[in-house]
Amino acid sequence: MDFEITIIGSGVVGSVLASLLATQGVEVCLIDRQDPFKNNKLSKLLGRTSALNLASIGLLNKLEIWNNLSGGSTDFERIYVWDSEGSSKLVFSAEDIEKKKLGSVISNNYILKEVLGILKRTENIELKFNRTLKDISVDDNSVQVITEDEEKITSKLLVGADGSMSMVRKLSQIPTRTWSYDQTAFVTSLKSENPHESTAWQIFTPSGPIALLPFDQENKGNISLVWSEDNESAERIKSLDDNNFTFELEKRTESILGDFELKDEVRFFPLNQLHAKHYFSNRQLLIGDAAHTIHPLAGQGLNLGLSDVLSLYTILLSARRKGDDIGANKTLLNYENSRKIPNLTMTVMMELFKQGFGNSSPWITLGRNTAFMVTQESAWLKKKFIKEAAGLT
Repeated sequence: MDFEITIIGSGVVGSVLASLLATQGVEVCLIDRQDPFKNNKLSKLLGRTSALNLASIGLLNKLEIWNNLSGGSTDFERIYVWDSEGSSKLVFSAEDIEKKKLGSVISNNYILKEVLGILKRTENIELKFNRTLKDISVDDNSVQVITEDEEKITSKLLVGADGSMSMVRKLSQIPTRTWSYDQTAFVTSLKSENPHESTAWQIFTPSGPIALLPFDQENKGNISLVWSEDNESAERIKSLDDNNFTFELEKRTESILGDFELKDEVRFFPLNQLHAKHYFSNRQLLIGDAAHTIHPLAGQGLNLGLSDVLSLYTILLSARRKGDDIGANKTLLNYENSRKIPNLTMTVMMELFKQGFGNSSPWITLGRNTAFMVTQESAWLKKKFIKEAAGLT
């Protein structure tokens, strides 16, 4: 046996899992078709950002890297949500759950930079980069991966952390449910006229939600934008120059933060939903986007992936201490049972939000306003929503 565990995919989810396991003495092989050390030469504050909840921050604390990361993150203490089609608003505050903050916005590149440092200096992690997965073979006691250059690596368990287009999922023949949201996401960095007030701002419009996340970038931008737009109108937005893009955004967000100035290029990508019908098959297991992708409207994608990591890490270490086979169906079923319902619940919630706010019926609008009002006035209900978003359930 070459290793105990092989992980395919060195993004944040795969690298955090590899680091956690290796610090507990597990022999890990981490494989990726690219070299993340080269990719990470970009600025730590560039690229896609994530709104980490308190549970995800706690996990990064386990790796003892959050103190290093906190200087490049921006805390948010409130979430302000409103509906462009109605008069109601929702305000969630850290004070409602007796916390100092609800989470922190940070660049994925910045997290990866710190985690890669752990990978580099940990003896029982072997890094195999610039390797493309070609095939997988399984027997009763092990799983073997074969790369395009015919290298063979054997372990007790193979973990696919290789994203929404997962090759592990494809080769394992794990079926999925998937569909297009028929929307495009626009992401960029902005400088706003008004301060963000340590608040994550989110407006629901008939053509898609817009999130303005607080993200201070060394006196440059102070807002990270995630704008989801129906494909038909997204084509028009793609053609706008910088001034007209920010003008359109100011109009859509009702100038809640005043005028905007672009501080980075606008990137865009299609939005799709995917959920694996099973999370494992014959010593092969999926985590993160390889198992599930959801609409970014609530910013929960990476948080779900890191929750997968924590659950799998805990289950594998427990099985290992008991002398159980970490690649056995019993062990992997424990992981699936721990994560499938929470992930499906979040997927359904995001779909209901999208469908509900994309409907212009006056009865649906009335229902949304009523739901907002009831939640805003119910301390118990607000606390429940806030704890769910913070990962404190």
